[in-house]
Amino acid sequence: MTRRDTFEPKDIVQKYTIYGVVGFIEGFKEKYMIVVSSVQLRGHLLGNPVYAIDGVSCLSFDFYKACQKLDTKDDEQETVTTQEADQEAAKRKPPVQLTQSNSFLTRIKKTFAKKKSNDDLPSMDGDTLIDQPQLLDGVKKEPADLLDPTLLVPSNASSISQNSSASTLSISSFEDNDNDNDNDEENALEQRLIRQVTEMFSRSMFLYSNTCDITNSFQRSLDTSLKNSDYDDPKVPMWKKVDKRFWWNEHLTRDFVTQKLDEWVVPVMQGTLQIEPCQIDGYDFDFVLISRRSRERAGMRYQRRGVNEDGQVANFVETEQSVIFQKDGVTHVASFIQTRGSIPVFWSQSPYSLHPIPSLERSQHENHEAFHKHFETQEKLYGKQIIVNLTELVGREAIVGTEYRHHVEELADPNIKYVEFDFHKETKGMKFENISKLSKSLYDDLSRIQYFWETASIDGEAIIYCKQSGVFRTNCMDCLDRTNVVQSAFGRSVLNLQLMRFGITEYPEQGIKYYDAFEKIFNNMWANNGDMISRMYAGTSALKGDFTRTGKRNITGMMNDASNSLARMYFNTIKDFWRQATVDYILGYHKSEIFRHVPQSTKMSAEPGIERRWAKIRSDAIDISKEIVVADDETLIKGWTLLSPVSEESGKQRPPRKEFQEKVLLLTEKALYICSYNYALEKVIQFKRLGLDTIISIQMGEYILSSLTPASRSEDQNYGLIINHSKDGELVRWNTGSIHNQSLGDINIDQKDKDITIPAVKDAFAGIDSLSFKAVRYNILGELDGQVESCKKQIQDIVKTITKACKHDEHDTQFVFQKPIISLEQAEKTDGIFKKMGYKIKRAIWV
Repeated sequence: MTRRDTFEPKDIVQKYTIYGVVGFIEGFKEKYMIVVSSVQLRGHLLGNPVYAIDGVSCLSFDFYKACQKLDTKDDEQETVTTQEADQEAAKRKPPVQLTQSNSFLTRIKKTFAKKKSNDDLPSMDGDTLIDQPQLLDGVKKEPADLLDPTLLVPSNASSISQNSSASTLSISSFEDNDNDNDNDEENALEQRLIRQVTEMFSRSMFLYSNTCDITNSFQRSLDTSLKNSDYDDPKVPMWKKVDKRFWWNEHLTRDFVTQKLDEWVVPVMQGTLQIEPCQIDGYDFDFVLISRRSRERAGMRYQRRGVNEDGQVANFVETEQSVIFQKDGVTHVASFIQTRGSIPVFWSQSPYSLHPIPSLERSQHENHEAFHKHFETQEKLYGKQIIVNLTELVGREAIVGTEYRHHVEELADPNIKYVEFDFHKETKGMKFENISKLSKSLYDDLSRIQYFWETASIDGEAIIYCKQSGVFRTNCMDCLDRTNVVQSAFGRSVLNLQLMRFGITEYPEQGIKYYDAFEKIFNNMWANNGDMISRMYAGTSALKGDFTRTGKRNITGMMNDASNSLARMYFNTIKDFWRQATVDYILGYHKSEIFRHVPQSTKMSAEPGIERRWAKIRSDAIDISKEIVVADDETLIKGWTLLSPVSEESGKQRPPRKEFQEKVLLLTEKALYICSYNYALEKVIQFKRLGLDTIISIQMGEYILSSLTPASRSEDQNYGLIINHSKDGELVRWNTGSIHNQSLGDINIDQKDKDITIPAVKDAFAGIDSLSFKAVRYNILGELDGQVESCKKQIQDIVKTITKACKHDEHDTQFVFQKPIISLEQAEKTDGIFKKMGYKIKRAIWV
């Protein structure tokens, strides 16, 4: 990325209004720039406009590739010069076409071809976006100060220009060469990636401001400015001030940051904001409700539950309720923070049910460590934690609720207060007025933790009347519907207290319910807040929204809740796989490869860090297996984990099966150990010991199980070996303590040995047997650091090591030979017409 001194645009250009750049993404084939094409003014926060992103476009980024296409002669097409292309383009309707020829980008062209006039811009109530700094200042600069357009703008972009009303991007028109194969998987995935990213940023869920930091609360902003004077310096880039927990496009803007192009970085936050001017008894004030959704363990409802190893929980949201008013020429700002977040233990739920039963995961030690990390971080950020758990005390929800209570008791932290309130039981029969019992019982805690109240006079001198020293951390199962209702009740309590102290209300005993107009605003703002957070996490509006808006529960609301519940189930089972992959992709947790694996997903989208975790688990499995099975007089040379086909019978010739389990292979100077390892129990269930002198030959070659996808057809990623050995001297041992936990078939013990129930060593029948293995494909999602070998290279290295240990030359073709285990041709024969048809149908549905 470089700056360019001069740039001459082509004669034929099409202008597009752009309000900012979200960042860059790397697809399967090309790089794209995500530009904001539509915005909505959400209001002014202390005079600073805040916008919601209504629409984005992903513009192709490869200018040189586009020009090269024009100058390349095809076998079936004549050479087209740039001038001829421009002349032809001028005759075409619409005048702008992108170089991509796949079906999705063809649809995007129609959007790009609609030239937006000033009348199409969203209403800004007198404010024009061109007046805002950061990105737009960069657009308004002279050409000498602009980025190199050949690197910044799309493949058919020729210049960046401006007019009097808004910054514009000019894109020249090129011929569309539609020769790509619609059935090509990479094209389809490229389309899907662009569609998912565009959809994600086009749902009014992302906010930004060019002039103020919306990621930090009022109190956190003050504390930061006191510690660092640069925070209040307008010359310091906005991205250096933000709370990174809520900076969603940090990964996408890393190129700008690296090149120190600070004016182009627009920090974007996922969340909600509503600002309403209000009046009570002649006093004017602004009522503000803003929710900031954390990017840490971000995702969709059933795809992200509980906690991760770093103590970050799913659906963590910081909600700030504020009152801003002026009195005697002094501006007063008062705010109150609440948080919500998933129960901080390892647990999950299946997305294939309307009311799935939660499942606890990981060991007690791992849960305790993550639980401790979570609350240690929360106390540093917010102070004392008042946990309000709204899950049911009996039934399926009690599975994780009980575990929550257990870990609070085990932690025994004096800064944590734990409160259980069975929301469903307490409000049964639509008795939602019982929620007031909870808020009243916690009123003393609310008074102790206080709220933030700051004043700023005209001369700039600030007075801090009080600060908030703790938060209510509220949760139910999803941290959506029940949580939002209870948080609004806590917000009502603190607001009654604030308005009384400010001298705004004349009826402190009555509270805001005495003022019908304001109470309606208050209820609607909290209901809107719940709806938006619910759409972010579950795909639909919040349940129980009728009570939040009106204070009453009715039949219509119950019917709406029923339809929303069914809609949530649809999103959970179909769309959330893609949405979760998109979230992980734009946050930088996964590369574009994650989109290849969504159609193969059966339950959960891949967790960030899952490959690093499995690498450690496999390494531990090798170490544990070594300690258990390797004899004291032997030294381990090398250990591996490989896939092995599950066998039903011994001694029969049969083709390798397609049902596999991962086994641990250990090589010593005397023997090769093949261990059946239970990764959950961290135990060796069974192992075979082959003396190296019993190994007759080793075959290695392609091991292809399916011809349906490019990855499954690749020889480099589908390779294996077969060890042919004499049965004389083969030893088999197994752990009888584990037999009670699993069937013999599950642990690969031969059928003929089923009658043995005590530890023993049995000599196998005389003859020759063979063991086949398939390499494990590592680093599928690109998480592992360093160079990871292909499956073919892994097998070649393993065979070389075993051959050397057996004292054979690696070039001895009698001992080591290459021959396909399952060739591509064989795999194609096993992939029958119905399997191929099923794959195409599934691909059509998913991709």
